[in-house]
Amino acid sequence: MNNGLKSKLAYGSGDIYGGAAFLIFSLLYMNFLVLVEGIDVVAASSIIFIGKIWDAVTDPFVGSLSDNTRSRYGRRRIYFLIGLAPVFLSFVMLFYSFGISGETAKIIYHMFAYMFFGTAFTIVMVPYNAILSDITANYNERTGFTTVRMIVSAGAALVAAVVPSIIIKTVGGETNGPAQKNGYLIMAVVFGLIFAACWLITFLGTKERKDFPPTEKFSFKKWISVLKNKSFRIYLGAFLSFQIAIDLILALFIFYIDIVILKYKSYELIIGTLLVCSLLFMALQGQLAKKKGKNFPLIIGMPIWILAAFVFIFITTETPVFVLLILAALIAIGSSAGNLSTWSMITDIFDVDELMTGQRREGVYSGFTTFVRKMASGIAILLLGVGLKAMGFNQVEYNILKNSMDNFDPAVYASSNIVQGIRLMFVIIPIVLLIVTFVFAIKYKVNNKRFDTIIKGIELLKSGEKLEGLTDEEKADLVICTGKPIDKLWGKE
Repeated sequence: MNNGLKSKLAYGSGDIYGGAAFLIFSLLYMNFLVLVEGIDVVAASSIIFIGKIWDAVTDPFVGSLSDNTRSRYGRRRIYFLIGLAPVFLSFVMLFYSFGISGETAKIIYHMFAYMFFGTAFTIVMVPYNAILSDITANYNERTGFTTVRMIVSAGAALVAAVVPSIIIKTVGGETNGPAQKNGYLIMAVVFGLIFAACWLITFLGTKERKDFPPTEKFSFKKWISVLKNKSFRIYLGAFLSFQIAIDLILALFIFYIDIVILKYKSYELIIGTLLVCSLLFMALQGQLAKKKGKNFPLIIGMPIWILAAFVFIFITTETPVFVLLILAALIAIGSSAGNLSTWSMITDIFDVDELMTGQRREGVYSGFTTFVRKMASGIAILLLGVGLKAMGFNQVEYNILKNSMDNFDPAVYASSNIVQGIRLMFVIIPIVLLIVTFVFAIKYKVNNKRFDTIIKGIELLKSGEKLEGLTDEEKADLVICTGKPIDKLWGKE
């Protein structure tokens, strides 16, 4: 199987959707619902919460379904083809409500639109997150594929951070509010077409191995059994805390820039700097992961991000933009480390599970991981909306104030309790979550050497041999990674 740069780029193209659509949604959707559509902030966060619950519920079923799919195109790639039309249509519907005017009707529509978007996302992303171990079984080659994926994703995120806002402002004007509706529509059509095209590239440019394992029926017991995997539990702790921190930061980012420090005109420059630096750091993080282990970038990057986040407590409306750009560059070290590590670590978990169970269950793990991530993220976003409402934030009053130059005093508004509350939420919550990520990163023990031992153990058990031929150190490594005694591996209880 050819795993050269062309294959890696085709594989990475799938995360143009994963990185760019996710960023556009995270940065703009809450803002679109609240400040453009005029939906109450708690209702808006409830839409996201309910949509994520639906999205989370579908993930394990699609994961199990992809494990058991057999087609001429493989068991994962076929879903990239199936998802082309839903990916385009759902993204357009996300940012366009077809002239619906009543708030209740808007809430119902957007709830359906987000559920549709989540379903389309699940159809392609769950198989995508599981396919890499079907492309290559080599530890460093997987890191290479993931590095290319993350570079492509970061590049797409950079475009997604800057271009959508430019389109929205060009069509709908500079004021963040209801006048920008047509701008959001044009943006959604353009990017919806791009996302669909990218999945066609991934479908055409990737190949899966043909030695499919026997099919397995989905059951809740088997699905929840992934938690018996010690390495997976540790990975899940790092993955969830990091991804939820990202979700909350991105959901609050435009509120922080527009409302707290009143620098909406510099929005593209700030987020663009962060993402350019993330792209530049990604290759370095990939080399660190190959030499020191896939958790090492997290161990280096999280403390840097935490220190940079702490400085945001002291940022005011008078702070020069260049200071924000320096902080964005520092955050990029942590964000690139977290993205590379968490997405590359999961592929090795599949092999730990095969050693434990004798089965290949990439789809089950991918489905479970995205399920708990989306559940936790949905709850976090709901609490965020409730918190904004409790602080007294009202999107209608804010739009009126901002559009009335006679009554709106930026300095007075910036000192209000609402602004101070958003500032603290933007800083403290992510810092706590990133500390948790750092702790779990230290606890993660699957490195290059232990991975080779895992593969050696799988090959011995597949050939009908016992693990007694391993050295004492190798046996200890398997116990560390699986959390099970040697005589309990390969499906034995």
